[in-house]
Amino acid sequence: MGDPRSCIRICFICCVAFFTVACSAQKQGTKADNWAINNAMIGPDSPIEIAAGSSYQARAMYPVPDGPLFPLKTSVTWSIEPAIKGIAIDKTGKISVNADVPHGTTATVRGDVESARRKLSTKIYVFHPDTNPLIGQWHVDTRVACGESLEMRAAAERRLSLRGNNWRFHVSQEFWVGTENNIGAGIRLSGTYELDLKAAKITLTPKWPKKPVSNWSYILKDDSKTLVLMPLETQDDLEPGCGYILMR
Repeated sequence: MGDPRSCIRICFICCVAFFTVACSAQKQGTKADNWAINNAMIGPDSPIEIAAGSSYQARAMYPVPDGPLFPLKTSVTWSIEPAIKGIAIDKTGKISVNADVPHGTTATVRGDVESARRKLSTKIYVFHPDTNPLIGQWHVDTRVACGESLEMRAAAERRLSLRGNNWRFHVSQEFWVGTENNIGAGIRLSGTYELDLKAAKITLTPKWPKKPVSNWSYILKDDSKTLVLMPLETQDDLEPGCGYILMR
């Protein structure tokens, strides 16, 4: 048999090592939690755009290196300022907007994390699809629409540089083209737009990068799930007579 004192010494060293590792892990967990709270935001969209007559589930979230925002598992107290008739938020963060709330109405949603340990806020924009049917996110299809019949066909080789990107039209008359929520995220084009609903035309004024103003006609198809943008001026990445196909 070995020396009992040696056995006791070994056991003591093992216990110390175990508790050191455990405490280290606990501290790391605390740091991760603190980081998530310190970097939290209201999502999954910011600002939040809600169609009149619908609802939206707001959440406290935090970013991760490669992927969408991740829900923050903690207590949040929700409120909306200023108080607007027809806009309400419940204790879970669900925002409800009545159908008669005017297009363009704005408010601020606030989320107090863990009894105001962190205060979050973002803008709410209310819109009516019949006033602006382009609002929302669209994905650039790998095909193009050509001719008066809008025949859908594959894009010419080395053209359609925005393939795989998203277009987003905001209630605030801003737009951007690019990708988001992953390590390849990035904005390819951003600026403001003007919509002529009667003529079914849109004017894009890029702010970044600086590019000439461009004019487009648009056609909505498939119960407004498909948007065809036809340029009224020559575009470098589109064949003459062809336009972008964007999908909801």
